[in-house]
Amino acid sequence: MAKLTKLFEPIRVGNLELKNRIKMPAMAVSPPEAEEAVISRLKYFYAEKAKGGVAIIGISCTATRLIEDPMLGLYDDRFIKGLAELTAAIHTHGAKAYAQIGVGYCWAFGDGPVEIVGPSGVSLSGRPGTPFRLGGPREPTMPRALTLDEIHAMVETYGDSARRVREAGFDAVEVIASVGYIIAQFLSPLTNKRDDEYGGSLENRMRLLLEIVENMKAKAGSDYTYTCRLSGSDLLEGGYTADDTAEMARILEKAGIHEIDVMSGWHNAPVPIIQTDVPQGAWAYLAAAVKKAVGIPVAAGTQIQDVLVAERVLAEGKADLVYMARALLADPELPNKAKEGRLADIRPCMNCCRCIEASDGPPIYCSVNARLSREHEYPVETPAAESKRVLVVGGGPAGIEASRVAALRGHKVTLCDHAPRLGGLLVLAAVTNRRIGNVVEYLDRLVKSLPIELRLNTAVTPALLDEMEPDIVVLAAGGMAPTLDVPGSRRANVLNHRDLKELLAGRGFKKGGIGQRMLSNLGALFVRFFYEPSLIRWMLRFGFPFKKRVAVIGGGFAGCELAVTLVERGKKVSIIEESQRIGNDVGIVHRWVWMKQLREAGAKLETGARVVEITDKGVRIEKDGSIELVEADSVVLAGGLEPNTELAEELSGKGTVVYAIGDCAEPGKLLEATASGFLTAQKI
Repeated sequence: MAKLTKLFEPIRVGNLELKNRIKMPAMAVSPPEAEEAVISRLKYFYAEKAKGGVAIIGISCTATRLIEDPMLGLYDDRFIKGLAELTAAIHTHGAKAYAQIGVGYCWAFGDGPVEIVGPSGVSLSGRPGTPFRLGGPREPTMPRALTLDEIHAMVETYGDSARRVREAGFDAVEVIASVGYIIAQFLSPLTNKRDDEYGGSLENRMRLLLEIVENMKAKAGSDYTYTCRLSGSDLLEGGYTADDTAEMARILEKAGIHEIDVMSGWHNAPVPIIQTDVPQGAWAYLAAAVKKAVGIPVAAGTQIQDVLVAERVLAEGKADLVYMARALLADPELPNKAKEGRLADIRPCMNCCRCIEASDGPPIYCSVNARLSREHEYPVETPAAESKRVLVVGGGPAGIEASRVAALRGHKVTLCDHAPRLGGLLVLAAVTNRRIGNVVEYLDRLVKSLPIELRLNTAVTPALLDEMEPDIVVLAAGGMAPTLDVPGSRRANVLNHRDLKELLAGRGFKKGGIGQRMLSNLGALFVRFFYEPSLIRWMLRFGFPFKKRVAVIGGGFAGCELAVTLVERGKKVSIIEESQRIGNDVGIVHRWVWMKQLREAGAKLETGARVVEITDKGVRIEKDGSIELVEADSVVLAGGLEPNTELAEELSGKGTVVYAIGDCAEPGKLLEATASGFLTAQKI
């Protein structure tokens, strides 16, 4: 195992001595509740992160009044008391705290409305609205250019906010001038078209930021610690480059900034930045360019969730610190576990970005950590009043989470699954999503580390239940694939959810000719004893189980993810979707990337199409009143799942307490499955 040395060296930032090089950046996580309720909830949220061993924690704040925004207020002295409670909670557990100011695209002057504003009223998309609302108007508008008086008022407000930050007990204040927010728009020639002292040259475009820093230092004190977030490049054609950012950093160092976080790109950038397929550490070169230009500490972190990648970035001299957001949401104990050498115990972030997509409507939740944003309700697993015999049926994420929590609460847990390995649908999803394999391996280790009796290759029947006599049965057997009631839906060239799940469970197809059955049995045998998602993904370039031309029926999340995987393997793919929108349930972070990949690969995207027949030549669809043939050699039914009530109905008359969770009760994604297992086990 690689030794983590740089990551746990102390470092000085301004007046602060940090115990390690891991920084938790500020995130928009405040739910739209009454102020006292928000503070009470967030004390638990931030205390858990501080307990986990991170050196410094950021809290996202706003210097202006907004509309149901996900940041904490700093525009009035009344907020100081609540913020002081948060800093105290963080300090109690040995971490430093800083407040970040500047997130968003909007401002409210005096008693006026909340407006989308900018240096010149430029919308890079050419449309009303912003990439994220972040407390802005609910009805999108075009941005309005700021007047000189308004710019001067903003500067004063930032200074007043910094004074409140210090009075609330924060150890530092950070101004964010990145990702396309208001201050960043002043830095870019694409959005700053002003012809006054705030536009034109780089020096003029930086004037607002420098005046803010100066005003903050005047009101919060020159002996305080000040940091700044910059985008290493906006990643937009005609925008600012890494060299420009390096020059900005030099100027900021002279202005008294003590540390710089280097982010990558703007929210508008037509480049995948944080998505699943972007390699970890891909953007560290932007931080390295800034580090060469300054003598103050520089932090990298965009798309770094692995502590080994973080260590490498530091060891190679590309940065002095690493900021980790999603990784610390997935596992707040990451720093402590890494320091103790327990890398295998770190719960891996799978890069689904569900947390980011919830920033406009907190609380945010995590696909692999169901406690996130529920810390105030479930700070720890409390012992059950009575230890019971709990049978969990299904070793997918919902069943595993229910087993984990129930075992920690003192119940006698037996986990059964008919497959030869744990993971449920994650075993299939790991083939299409490179980051899920780590999650499957982690869950397998987790179950085997707890007092859980594991029975694989075991079908749960009423007879087995009579033998085991459980007090509680938790049904997590997964959902049912809906049937497609059209001619040809049971042909040998048609694969459904069950076929693929059975194949990866080590069982061959029971349909098709001798050749197909033989191939499926060989493939199933291979997978049963040698399951390696990356190898299976590579093998998809060949003719089994999908031939050259593939029609995917169902353009939701599962269908889109499969289609992207297949076009990457050189297949000719068509997606057939009955609604008018492909990827309707795909989050905003990934959808545009997938659609771009599919279009560039020449995938045929059929919307408003109803399947009428499947033949050996492909799929016949009805669209716009006419019948068309979508040519295909293989057809995949990728529609959504339905609740699985079969076993629950069989048990209903036996007097056993039964809970149905995960897709078995209500089909969803990993986040929903994990949460249902967590919450159900808490009440057993």
